[in-house]
Amino acid sequence: MSILVVGATGLVGGQVAQKLRRQGQSVRALVRGGDAHPKVQPLRAAGIEIVNGDLTVAETLEPACRGIATVVCTATSMPTAANDGLRRVDLDGSVALIEAAERAGVKRFVYTSYSGNIQIASPLETAKRTCENRLLRSSMQTVILRPSYFAEVWLSPALGFDFVSGAIRIYGSGEGKGSYISAFDVADFAVAAAMGKDDEHTILEMGGPHAVSQLDAVKIFEQALEKKFQLEHVPAEALQQQYSSPDPLQKTFAALMLGYTQGGEIKGAQETAKKYGIRLTSVGDYAARVRGKSAGTAA
Repeated sequence: MSILVVGATGLVGGQVAQKLRRQGQSVRALVRGGDAHPKVQPLRAAGIEIVNGDLTVAETLEPACRGIATVVCTATSMPTAANDGLRRVDLDGSVALIEAAERAGVKRFVYTSYSGNIQIASPLETAKRTCENRLLRSSMQTVILRPSYFAEVWLSPALGFDFVSGAIRIYGSGEGKGSYISAFDVADFAVAAAMGKDDEHTILEMGGPHAVSQLDAVKIFEQALEKKFQLEHVPAEALQQQYSSPDPLQKTFAALMLGYTQGGEIKGAQETAKKYGIRLTSVGDYAARVRGKSAGTAA
């Protein structure tokens, strides 16, 4: 089977491309700049075909889709969304890819969206739901992946969960329980979806094995790392003020953070994972991985 991965230089897309290749699949990666891209070497070393293309350059998309049975799209302009990226990449570019895949005769399309629990309007939500609806109207077998908040992103120093320094930013009260999911588990879902043979359109709501609040996550990490954290709360009112920003990226971040304060358990996450043969990573598993890396660095 020939599979095109769009977003293969990112965390999830890179894992998808590599895992598919290890399963013996013929994998092509759409990469902006082609072989000149700084992250392309591991892909090429794995035997993945590199094609030069860009979601914002529509004429590059149909040629990339020719001869392809399945497209897996994990691409997003987040978190930088430079040059109006939410509109140009996540909305217009992704819709252009869907339409190019249809014209090229692609049979199956796996699209990475985000959780249906996140219902606060934003430019990212508009892009994701527009693409979902376009795919559900398409002639292709469609699998829409709706992961919850990524543990490796939301429980990381980049977003204020600084387990290295021990300074932790809590959004809102921190009591809302959500289903953190590992980005690596999302990649496993994408691979399973790409290899699936179901004929009907499918929407997969995906989360981790347990509902965990931000404060629960703090306790899990404190126990795993054997250290006490200092907490700083960002009130929901401050996020509401940020949400009123006319800047698309600021509005999107605020919407995601407001959704984060509310939590949102993914019901049946364990059963969904079991159906696809995936063992879900818990927040405790992630904390243990962080501890292992810290020990390795110290050594």
